[in-house]
This record gives sequence, C-alpha cells and structure tokens, in this order.
Amino acid sequence: MESLKTEFISSNISRFRILVNLTDDYDISGILYNEHYTLTMSFSGIREFFSSLDQFFDYVNFPQSSHEHRTFSIIRPKRKEVPKTMKKEKLAVDTGDKATFTVHVQFRQNASWQGTIQWIEGNKTQRFRSELEMLKLMTNAINFDSENDGLADWEK
Repeated sequence: MESLKTEFISSNISRFRILVNLTDDYDISGILYNEHYTLTMSFSGIREFFSSLDQFFDYVNFPQSSHEHRTFSIIRPKRKEVPKTMKKEKLAVDTGDKATFTVHVQFRQNASWQGTIQWIEGNKTQRFRSELEMLKLMTNAINFDSENDGLADWEK
C-alpha cells in the first residue's frame, strides 16, 4: 500500500467511524473507516479492533504513545507499517447493522487511550479515559447486559 504520510498532521487522523455489523457472544465485528485518509478496514473481534487501531496510530505517530512496547528478548526495531487489512476506498454505507460510533482518540497515555466517542443512533457523546471505558460504552449502546461498575455510562 502507498505511504499515508502527509506534510501536516491534523488531529482528525485519529478519528474513526466504527460500523458494528455483527455481535456474537459479547464480541463485535464490523468496519473501521478513517475519513482523513479514506481508509476502510474490516475487523472481527475486539482484539483485532484494538490492535489494528493501535498499529495505525503507531504508523502515523499520532497520538503519540507515552509507553514503548517492551520485551525480554532481543528484537530488532521493526519498521512501522500501516495495517495490512486497510484498503484505500470510500465507505459504501454510513451506518452499521447493530450500531455506529465515531471515536476520536486524542491521547495514548498510561498504556491506554483517552478521547471521545459518539454513538450516532443514540445521538450521544461521551468522553472515555481508557480502552476499557470506551468498550463499556460501546457494549452499553449495543444493549449487552451491563452492571454499574463505576466506568463511564451514556447517562452521565
């Protein structure tokens, strides 16, 4: 895939539209869309969702991570690459079958993400302090059973 680098960096490069098309046993799959680069990427599962976005943020170096990946073994520095599953194409539909979100990751501090999430169908926006809190907001919107555990909620 061609290089995605641009001369200037806008905070909009860390804004993604998330179309959730399938929910199965408390897991989600769907499509990620970045309007700044007109990139789409399908994901199947929460793990792939988070790792693909993290890999993208590492590639564009925004938002910068406050922690580096560490390991006990000796590994040569790897060149940062755009996720292989990303394709340069416009989004065909605007909403997901189950839910649609716009996520803007503004910081990557304390080995997690901070930013805002907008639930399109519910017309609500909420700030999140971690990936777990963002995931909790997404699962609440998709109507998975939820408990009051002190994390962010759409009602607050």
